[in-house]
Amino acid sequence: MKIRYNREIISGAIFVVLSAVLWFLIPVQVQTLEKTPINAQTFPRIAIGGMFLCSVGLLLEGIFVREKQELYVTKESFRSNAFKKEMRSVVFALLLIAYCFLIGHLGYIVSTILLVLAVMMFYKARKWYYYAIPLGMVGIVYYVFKVLLHISLP
Repeated sequence: MKIRYNREIISGAIFVVLSAVLWFLIPVQVQTLEKTPINAQTFPRIAIGGMFLCSVGLLLEGIFVREKQELYVTKESFRSNAFKKEMRSVVFALLLIAYCFLIGHLGYIVSTILLVLAVMMFYKARKWYYYAIPLGMVGIVYYVFKVLLHISLP
């Protein structure tokens, strides 16, 4: 089977729609009683606005600049190194999605430690300090937010 596609158009369109949905969800998800121009919704609006602008740029690049690529799907393509590489990305994304669900139930420290260990094992890290550095950063982030800034983490 032969598929013609343009990566920039597909990803640009997906993220334009996603950023538009997130933009309209900000008032529902980030509620604030402040009436000042800079409030709790400011940073999410800046980040999502930037995501929208970059997505529009990617979409325009796909429309006007890039050529469509052809992809031949066969049984052998599922055994190729490129497919295995893509599947590693999918597994990593699934780890991040699992982390999003776990953080509400287990809390920041436990779920982040589990994520760090899962990612390190997934990438087959063997040296002990590859584990120690991110685990130490989990503790430092917790200390800074909880003790110094008095911001509660889940």
